[in-house]
Amino acid sequence: MSDPDLALPRAPGIVRRWLEGHPRLVDAAVVFACQIAPAALILLLAAAIPEDYALEPWTVAGTAGCLAVGTVMLLLRRRRPLLAAVVCGALAVLPMPFAMGGGVAVFVALYALGVHSTTRRTWLGFAAATAATVVASGVATVVSLVEGTIASELWGDASAPLPNAVMYLVPTLLGLSVGNRRRYIDALVARAADLARERDQRAQLAVADERARIAREMHDIVSHSLTVMITLSEGAAAQAEAGRPSPDAMRTVAETGRSSLAEMRRLLAVLRSPDDGAELAPQPGDADLDVLAERFREAGLPVRLTRSGPAIADGALALTVFRIMQEGLTNVLRHAPGARRVETSVFRGGGRVVVEVANSAGGRPTAAPAGRGTGIVGLRERAALYAGAVEAGATAEGGWLLRAELADMGEDGA
Repeated sequence: MSDPDLALPRAPGIVRRWLEGHPRLVDAAVVFACQIAPAALILLLAAAIPEDYALEPWTVAGTAGCLAVGTVMLLLRRRRPLLAAVVCGALAVLPMPFAMGGGVAVFVALYALGVHSTTRRTWLGFAAATAATVVASGVATVVSLVEGTIASELWGDASAPLPNAVMYLVPTLLGLSVGNRRRYIDALVARAADLARERDQRAQLAVADERARIAREMHDIVSHSLTVMITLSEGAAAQAEAGRPSPDAMRTVAETGRSSLAEMRRLLAVLRSPDDGAELAPQPGDADLDVLAERFREAGLPVRLTRSGPAIADGALALTVFRIMQEGLTNVLRHAPGARRVETSVFRGGGRVVVEVANSAGGRPTAAPAGRGTGIVGLRERAALYAGAVEAGATAEGGWLLRAELADMGEDGA
């Protein structure tokens, strides 16, 4: 069971989702609460106070200008949070009633700075707002000394920098907390998206590798079996035309077909759904090399198999050796059917396995196998799984040599 303290945070509620989905309405509400409402209050007070104490026109105009500047900064607080915090901080320490343009807006701007900017820039904005209170406090002190007035009557709370710094610290820390949490969650979401994308890419690569493996197996099964069956059928037909029917050859054709059909069913079983029962059959291994050579002898190739070293115990490595020899003999049967000598050898020792298939010149000139060459490509892919390599080319005598060297990590082969 998972620790309840490590549970994921709750998803945003309806109100929060609505607020995040309507930023302009939120900005309008903030501007109304911070700027329009104070402006309306000033107008009401100006109309209510006696004429002897009425505000001068320039004072009303200056206050309206400060309110307009504060409104613009609030609207820009998402895109220019540092500028908004600095300007609103400067407006907040002006003499009354000009300070109404930034008195409440500075708290909103400092909170927005922590949410939408970096930690360094947030503390820079906090320092600028606090420095403005210090400067205003000094100016208020000088004015009080020169004019003999009480500083608080003209500058309000600007003459108290320490309380202002403490009050500015609250929205700053709150904005940093909310902003860091949002950035952390965004990073987690982005990381989860990257992991999901990497998972899909790995799945696609795995599918591609499996398709390539199935294609190699299909090529080995179909190419080998059909080549042997065609050769035996042609030989049996020729003997039947000459009045010497060969039932053994046709039985070999049937046996080869049944064996290939069983391998095909086993291979295609991996494409079934997991609920279906797969037909299992043993993979060709080290003991089947002699059977493979004998099958090609029955097809008319003078195959001689030479083995050196201990038997290959690793099933996957033995299957690779089997497929390499199968491909080599199939190419000989297909492209050099009249070869007088076909030498195959399997050497195991010193941490490696070497497979060679060499043939003399056949009934027609030996050349590179026709077609797309998927057989050799498949062999190189198989050999690469064992840090090996495959070489194929014509010999000086006009024949063909296929040589593969594989790394053997078995204990008895190292």
